Amino acid sequence: MESQLIVSNILPAAFLLPILAAIVVVPMTRLSEHARAIGLTVMCLGTVVVAASFIPGILDGRIYEIYLLRLTPQIWIHMRVDPMGALFGITASVLWLLALVYSFGYMADEHHKSRYYAFFMLSLAWTMGVAYSGNLLTFLVFYELFSILTYPLVTHEETPEAMAAGTKYIIYILIGSSFVLLAIVFTYFLAGDQTLATQGLLSMDMGKANLIVIFVCFLIGFGVKAAIFPLHGWVPDAHPAAPAPFSTVLSGIMVAIGTFGIMRVAFNVFGLELLGQLDVMCYVQYLAAFTIIFAAILAVNQDNLKRRLAYSTISQMGYVMLGIALLGQEAFVGALVHVTNHAFMKGTLFLCVGLLIKQAGVHNVSELRGIAKKMPITMAAFSVAALSMIGTPPLSGFVSKWYLGLGILEVEQPLYLAVLLGGALLAAIYLLPIVYAAYFQEPEPAAGDDSVSATTREAPLSMLVPVVAAAALTVILGLFASTPGLPLSLARLAAKIAFH
Repeated sequence: MESQLIVSNILPAAFLLPILAAIVVVPMTRLSEHARAIGLTVMCLGTVVVAASFIPGILDGRIYEIYLLRLTPQIWIHMRVDPMGALFGITASVLWLLALVYSFGYMADEHHKSRYYAFFMLSLAWTMGVAYSGNLLTFLVFYELFSILTYPLVTHEETPEAMAAGTKYIIYILIGSSFVLLAIVFTYFLAGDQTLATQGLLSMDMGKANLIVIFVCFLIGFGVKAAIFPLHGWVPDAHPAAPAPFSTVLSGIMVAIGTFGIMRVAFNVFGLELLGQLDVMCYVQYLAAFTIIFAAILAVNQDNLKRRLAYSTISQMGYVMLGIALLGQEAFVGALVHVTNHAFMKGTLFLCVGLLIKQAGVHNVSELRGIAKKMPITMAAFSVAALSMIGTPPLSGFVSKWYLGLGILEVEQPLYLAVLLGGALLAAIYLLPIVYAAYFQEPEPAAGDDSVSATTREAPLSMLVPVVAAAALTVILGLFASTPGLPLSLARLAAKIAFH
């Protein structure tokens, strides 16, 4: 079925609504905090509605686009929604909505709330722009805005640790962005175009050496954001420093933007045939496999909850990179659907950790003994997401890893099954002890640094609802994975376009 291009005038609303929220709604705190919360929720919900409105048409073979601004006769700001972008857009907008609602309770007693909400909504705007970019320049504009303007969120706490983490973050990100810019300029120089084409822009007659340079620049540039070894150094520091609601989208979406960029490069800039001729993806496979195991081993050794989950994120992005690098249809389905599934699994975990910090003052695994008796809903949600991360059926993590396993067999690389299983085993080793300590260990009788406070209680409903919703999505995306309109159907459609 040939795709039908449709001009969509509502497409810009996906990023304009969050911008409007940052400019107009955030200052409403002068009137009422409650009014601001309602306004921000409405704007964020509107973004979700816009993102969801594209899905029925996408499933029917439509692709939505609009040309917004002509910079030169050949260069436009071009927005385009295809199956890959539609899936990333709906994932980002829904997770952002959950994190926003959670923020109203979590940030209630925090400082600089207006600054936090302004940059939080602007980050959503730039993310939607990345998801719906129709060419490399548009991608670059939104990618750079997102990368730089998330710095105030990483450093929001303004502690020495947060400022150090922010400095490391911005250095890594600016270096990575420079490589992306270089790759895009070189691509335009060789191809005379920068449209994200279905079968790629480049060809072997442009010179193998030139093409490898472009590929390496893209891989380094997006690999920094994707936290692929050895470009992962900013992630373990940024997660503990950032407020928990932003850690949720930082891990679930921001890091995934790097893998999304590599997907675009692999399938819309180079194309399958050219990548096969260049024979470069085998090296990406090695990097991805090493990242899965190495980061998971580091996660096992972390006592700080956020750092443990940060290393887990690095490991999980390795799964996505491996699925891309195998250049198999089923593996690509697994990689793309894992971006969504991981967003809600890891989002649930970070939201739960935020409640543990806020309600019990718990930051470390060693302090969790008996916490489930005080915070049963929080730990139930954490347990569901942890089991899903391990790949327990019928939860969503099992679905994406099942397709990755099928993809490994499809391309006849069975050794990577050991990596897949090894990563799952290590995930069990760094997640299940948290669950065990919370449910099966008794707190120390005397109050102290390692015991659960007698005043600890479950979080208010305003923070519990997003946590339960994220955990419920982890279950729904596993039990009803084959339902049309859910991530698996969009991932299959994106793979069909890329491979045929």
